[in-house]
Amino acid sequence: MSDGTLVTAAEIARLAGVGRAAVSNWRKRHPDFPEPVVGARGTPTFRLDEVQRWLRAHGKPAGLSPGDVVWQALDAGRGDTATVELAADVAAHLTGDRDVTLPESVRTALAEVGDVSPGEVIESLCTRTFDKQQRQHLVTPPPLAELMVELAGDTESVFDPACGAGNILRAAAESGAKTLLGQEIDIATARLARARLADDGDVEVVAGDALRDDAFAGRRCDAVVCDPPFGYRDWGHEELGLDARWEYGLPVKGEPELAWVQHCLAHASPDGAVVVALPASAAGRRSGRVIRQALLRRGALRAVIALPAGVLMSTGIALHLWVLRNPTEHGPGPVLLVDTSRHRPARRGQVDWSAINRDVLAAWEEFCAQGTVEEAAGRHRTVEPIDLLDEDVDVTPSRHLPQPLAEVDLEALERERGELARTLAELDDLLPTVRKATAVAGAYSTISELSRVGALTLRQRTGPLDAAEDGNGPRVLTGRDVATGREPALRYAGADPDELISLQPGDLVVPLVAAGDGTPTTMVVEVDDLVLGPNLSLLRVDGDKLDVHFLAGQLRANSRARALSTTASGVHRLDIRRAEVPVLPLARQRELGEAFRRLALFETRLRRAGDTGRHIATRLTTALADGTIEPAE
Repeated sequence: MSDGTLVTAAEIARLAGVGRAAVSNWRKRHPDFPEPVVGARGTPTFRLDEVQRWLRAHGKPAGLSPGDVVWQALDAGRGDTATVELAADVAAHLTGDRDVTLPESVRTALAEVGDVSPGEVIESLCTRTFDKQQRQHLVTPPPLAELMVELAGDTESVFDPACGAGNILRAAAESGAKTLLGQEIDIATARLARARLADDGDVEVVAGDALRDDAFAGRRCDAVVCDPPFGYRDWGHEELGLDARWEYGLPVKGEPELAWVQHCLAHASPDGAVVVALPASAAGRRSGRVIRQALLRRGALRAVIALPAGVLMSTGIALHLWVLRNPTEHGPGPVLLVDTSRHRPARRGQVDWSAINRDVLAAWEEFCAQGTVEEAAGRHRTVEPIDLLDEDVDVTPSRHLPQPLAEVDLEALERERGELARTLAELDDLLPTVRKATAVAGAYSTISELSRVGALTLRQRTGPLDAAEDGNGPRVLTGRDVATGREPALRYAGADPDELISLQPGDLVVPLVAAGDGTPTTMVVEVDDLVLGPNLSLLRVDGDKLDVHFLAGQLRANSRARALSTTASGVHRLDIRRAEVPVLPLARQRELGEAFRRLALFETRLRRAGDTGRHIATRLTTALADGTIEPAE
């Protein structure tokens, strides 16, 4: 590898198989860690050769796959050249185009990796290129591409008129298609797709605007599978008004999705399959009802499948898959409606595709074999076109699926009712009785001063911590957990236990961001299996000098301008070091601390009672409305 290759902290973490926070800790704790280089983009970077030597010297993994080696060189050598364009150059070079000019760092890296599979390197570059730009909807997620191809069925030829980097066409090739046609508006992305598919059969990928400049006019394929761009109005409405592709009606300017649907149908063989990914709004917008009506009357629309919101990393917009055919003698037939929205991802882009595929493909196979499906409430059913041809012609699945009846476990409900009653009964006892104070504290001390005299130890975590719901490390306490009083849901997922700050019973934790009204929140830790999460302060008190519940109560009540500041966006930040606490004898602190402790417990149980009460009321309301329960006499 060239000595000039640079890597970021995130890339070092990936190289060593650790979380990014571990790299930050290495920099702090190891004086011999390589010094950063600040490049033209203003991002701290490091020389790769120095980092690898340091990792090896400290017994840490430092291996790179051939794809990683080329990627590091590509990212270092791209200068002002767009990443996609340079990735396309490398892919073209690897597939035989020796006229492409590559940066010196990339040519050196290609020489170093030697005789490896060009396809492996190209796939790695493609993945890394679009991972870097996940804010844009540039590629179809491979699992979505595979599902769409499976819905299209076994075909010899497949066309994707908005093919991007070729994920759909790659999935089609892997399923047995021999002829692959694609068009992509971005020249560099089209070149990358062409190189990726070079060994996959009879491939033709053309750069250009498929709607304005159809490169395959008159060509038809067994299947057209497409995930077109959405949410734009400049698709050529004015100049394409008399285009022959609008067999089902001229789309209005705000309906580019229905232009893509008809473009795809125009390229499908007679009775050929069309599968298109569209935003959910295309199923019900009034401006598109005339075209949807024509698609139903002609028998072109066969199925609408609702996917969960969040299947795309780039947007939270929900998608529908429309399955169509280019009709010949067929008249209108039943339409399959499937709703998989219950498989909502915990995080955007992290979807349980196996569960979605199971639901979708089971219903689709039954529909194809029998022309109908056994109705499943909230999941799928077949609908006759006449039942969809109302004033709106809305084909949104959830609108036509019977909703599942609410299930109420009466025994569990009674247990929750009893728990709610006991909690409410305890609340009054937790409120301390009070009287007018006979004296007011005169002297105050800041947290910083208390720390200097040894009354407490202050630690903070302001940076990130690698944590996830499926982590296998200790539970991570976050500021949100403290603010809401909920049980921690994340576990440590990193590989460097040295970066963890363990909590112990009696520790006081305070979020760095105060509540919406500016009131700080606090929590006194009662268990010993937690670690400190990001944006939290830890105060570990000396019990012979300071009462922790007294300190927690004072901080919750603290609204002094010295400790709290408000940002331009309205966020209240707490500078814990400047927060002030009255100076009182320890006995008086403990007396007040017990009252503060009971009030904090009162708040916690009141919040829990409210949550339980809302949960019970919601379930009872739904079940009463569904008719699954009725009031007892």
